Amino acid sequence: MTQKNFSQKASSHPKKSRVLLDFLGSMNLAVTLLVMLSIASVIGTVLQQNQTFQDYIIKFGPFWADVFNSLGLYHVYGAAWFVLVLVFLLLSTSVCVTRNTPTFLKDMKQFSEKLSVNALKHQPNHATFESTNSQQTEIERAQALLKTNGYKTKVHHKDDGGVTVAGLKGRWNRLGYFFTHISIIVICVGALLDSNLLLKYRELTGDLIPETRTVSLDKVEQTAWMGPENLSFRGSVNVPEGQKTDVLFLPYENGYLVQKLPFSIDVKDFRIEYYDTGMPKSYESDLILTAPELDEPIVKTIAVNHPLYYKNYAIYQSSFGDGGSILNLDVHPLLSPIENVMPLETAVNKVEPLKTPIGKFRVEINDFRLFNMVPTTEEEKAQTGKKFHNNGPSIIFKVRNEQGKAWEYENYMMPSLQEDRWFFMTGVRTINSEPFRYLFIPADANKTKTRFFQFLALVNNPVETSKILRDAFPKTEQITDKTYELQIKLMQQLMNLFRAKGFEGITEFVNKNVPEKEREQVAEYYFSQSSFALQSLYLTILQKEGVKLAADQDISDFDKIWFEDALNAFNGLSRYGPPMYFELKSFKQIQATGLQITKSPGKDVVYFGSAMLIIGVFFLFYVRQKRIWIHIQPNDEHENNDSVEITVAGKDNKPLPETEIEFNELVKQIQQPIHNPTKTA
Repeated sequence: MTQKNFSQKASSHPKKSRVLLDFLGSMNLAVTLLVMLSIASVIGTVLQQNQTFQDYIIKFGPFWADVFNSLGLYHVYGAAWFVLVLVFLLLSTSVCVTRNTPTFLKDMKQFSEKLSVNALKHQPNHATFESTNSQQTEIERAQALLKTNGYKTKVHHKDDGGVTVAGLKGRWNRLGYFFTHISIIVICVGALLDSNLLLKYRELTGDLIPETRTVSLDKVEQTAWMGPENLSFRGSVNVPEGQKTDVLFLPYENGYLVQKLPFSIDVKDFRIEYYDTGMPKSYESDLILTAPELDEPIVKTIAVNHPLYYKNYAIYQSSFGDGGSILNLDVHPLLSPIENVMPLETAVNKVEPLKTPIGKFRVEINDFRLFNMVPTTEEEKAQTGKKFHNNGPSIIFKVRNEQGKAWEYENYMMPSLQEDRWFFMTGVRTINSEPFRYLFIPADANKTKTRFFQFLALVNNPVETSKILRDAFPKTEQITDKTYELQIKLMQQLMNLFRAKGFEGITEFVNKNVPEKEREQVAEYYFSQSSFALQSLYLTILQKEGVKLAADQDISDFDKIWFEDALNAFNGLSRYGPPMYFELKSFKQIQATGLQITKSPGKDVVYFGSAMLIIGVFFLFYVRQKRIWIHIQPNDEHENNDSVEITVAGKDNKPLPETEIEFNELVKQIQQPIHNPTKTA
């Protein structure tokens, strides 16, 4: 390699470095990065962050939920691209500060007193006039006048005999640029401290794999655990009354991480108050925080917007829920020919296996609600004067078969009034995004479900049904044995169809097996026979209840309407899912407090940077840097040797409307002894 080629290559490196520094310190890059951060902040404000992925699927659908997740919009402040933008903004601002700070410092000290007269006349404001006073007199007057107006002065004597008195005011304005730029650096550093850089690093190295299963803590893989090395986090945990925790859960990607805490939190009590509408009015928790370094535990009651602070940790009251309420249930089989009720003692968040004649199922108890407030009807409002009433306790659970298909239910414990009749409501759905479809079970005179399940068991019992139908439809001499048996067999077959799918089953049978021309007539006959059979079974139930039915006396209106409501309920059983009904008999409520715990070491750094930003903006907007030059030049051509030519120039870093007014006022003060200025520009 020749010496020339070596020199050329060596000189190319500084050029490349300079191009890179120019790019990093450019205004275009800084503005672009700030716009990206602004857009990210808007997304983070509008779109609720750090929710479960399932919630986003329900809200946006599978396709867009996956797209938004790949863009990191659900954890936008911890997304890789957001952190990268912060890093580049930090570098860009640092380069800008490094390059311009010496200039700013120099500008704060520099009076620019050596500017030529020609340069002064090119300033935004200038004026030239003559004075008959001596040069020394004008110099002293200029210094005194500028000091009176708050300027610091500096006198410069030129070689041609001219003297320039330079004045500088508001030099601290330049600190505004310094503070605003340094504040951006400080805020970026604080934001990076609170970002998930450590999590991203562990994920890239394969040391971090979020847990996606719903399992107990002892079964969570170690790759999903976080220890004290995690500098910053925001997670949540539900703690039942009377229990404690030393972990919390961090939503991450499509799963969660378990964060180990250096202290434990004991929930002594949880209290909640409601409005008349059923909405929470206030809720608070009595906590005891215990840590090895504490001589005595910290005892504090937290409420919304009143957290507990400990070191870099903040413990917020964020939500509430069920903490494992104990439930006593009765499981009613809906296809059994007898009332075979199975008691089940369970609790919220438990999973119970069930073996039934139609297969194995799992019952997942998800929630218990003590209050269910709904708007009152106009009649009820007129009677009670209240806009809402409580439908009573309810449970939400899922029944899952061996193939994994789940039906979600919402069952109410107490009956509710619907159109002047009492019903027990039970809702069902197979997709979380869909509303519940409700089945209304009519309540008997005692406001129980006893009559309904007795009637249902009788309908499901073909042996008892056959006996009752033979008693209700005895054979006469006009009917042959064959015809009678066919009639009984027809009604039994109609009951089988009704048990399977209600009246829809009978309609489907007619449409499938009867010619189209005869369908209407046959359907009418089948329905009349079905109604006769069901009425006969119902009268048997009434007789067992002790209702006296005389030959010439009809049943009460209540019993008539109840019968119609029961048939409507029977019709809906085929779409109710697995043939089981879970009745809530009693409960012991256990509430849980929802705590959100954050560790944010960068918070104070960001606060400090924000304070610097406010100070910088104050200097930029309210401190004006103003310069005044008063050049005094002896006028040798004038008959009076003491005559001087005065050139006044001014410059303001903020050319406001009052700038020219202030300059002209200053010129007038200098001209005050002079009545005839020769030139003003």
